[in-house]
Amino acid sequence: MAETIGLVQRLSILTDTVTCVWIGPTPDNTEVLLVSNDGSTTDASFANSMIHALASASTNYREVAAVHGDSDATVTSVRIEPI
Repeated sequence: MAETIGLVQRLSILTDTVTCVWIGPTPDNTEVLLVSNDGSTTDASFANSMIHALASASTNYREVAAVHGDSDATVTSVRIEPI
C-alpha cells in the first residue's frame, strides 16, 4: 500500500459515486486520487466519511495521509496528521 501525504489542495465531487482529491505540498505539486463507492449502503457511508474528513482537513489546513494501492489511485483510508 502507498501513502500520499500533504494538504488537500482541491476537492471535486464529480458524481454520487466519484470524488477527486488533489493532495500535495503546493497547488502545483499534487497527486490526484479518487474516493469512490459501488453504491452499497456500507461503502457509501464509508466513502462519505472520507470525503467529509478530507473537506474538513482542507478548510482547516491540516495535513492528511491518503492510503491507496501501489498502482491504484483509489483511496482506501484517510488519516489526518496531528499538529
